[in-house]
Amino acid sequence: MGAVVVGRWGVRATAVPLTVIGGYLGAGKTTLINALLREPGGRRLGVVVNDFGSLAIDAALLADAADGLVSLPNGCVCCSLGTDLQAALATLINAPSPPDQIVVEVSGVADPAATAAWGTVPPYMPGGVVVLADAAAVRAKARDRYVGGEVVRQVEGADLLIVAKSDLVSSAELERTEQWLEQLAPDAPRIRSVQGDVPADVVLGMRPDRLALPDHESQAHDKRYVRWSWSSHDPVHPDHVGRFVQRLPSSVVRAKGIVRVGLEAAVHVEVVGGRRDVSEWKGAIPDRSELVAIGRRGAMEPDELSTLAADELR
Repeated sequence: MGAVVVGRWGVRATAVPLTVIGGYLGAGKTTLINALLREPGGRRLGVVVNDFGSLAIDAALLADAADGLVSLPNGCVCCSLGTDLQAALATLINAPSPPDQIVVEVSGVADPAATAAWGTVPPYMPGGVVVLADAAAVRAKARDRYVGGEVVRQVEGADLLIVAKSDLVSSAELERTEQWLEQLAPDAPRIRSVQGDVPADVVLGMRPDRLALPDHESQAHDKRYVRWSWSSHDPVHPDHVGRFVQRLPSSVVRAKGIVRVGLEAAVHVEVVGGRRDVSEWKGAIPDRSELVAIGRRGAMEPDELSTLAADELR
């Protein structure tokens, strides 16, 4: 999803979403990225990491390593960050088979929101800032006189918070940590994780092109999450699209889609946490509008979203 981009990379059919994964040292970033590489949800990922050794890519996934790239059998590719992020991103974009989406793992002491600024520069588009918070250690590290400020900045800049290692603390401690995280980042949805077990659709965003999957396949997704979808052949007033997006409940973790607003015009919807974007769609105008959303089971109510869509998307 995205817009036509013309630049020194040439003409691309769509901009490439750039998702940044951050979190303080030991929060579980490498575990999450390995899980995404195993199950990328049908995407061809390009992953920028600090070094291949720390990623510890499973030998079973490794297909080829050459020229600073590691290629995987599922079409994903990894590039070592080194000292130049721009060069690493260009390496992925200029690969013979460019990725559908790029994931950047930032250093544990870096501000992921700063790296995410690259998502506003063609040929990329914002794909969200995902921050991991170690349930057993994040509050203590936030009080540390030397690193506390950076830990807090990381959390405050998150579009999506993954509460990692949630199995290592008591339910009471986990609740206190989540309340603390909500105070720092009230608009960022929180997802609990054990060993990086968060589906790619949650971390990277939904894929409208997969709406046609049969119901039984949708049910195979993680039972912690519920999906919602909407489609229509009728154009929607652009103001109504904006109102719909702003009225989406906070229980929606991710949402995206393309909505026709005229016979020859459409808008692109992208929602992750508190970031809610509606922008001009410059690709081919689809035959119908499609929106998809995912949220926590028991929190997001698909019927509520359907009622909201019936009210606004007309």
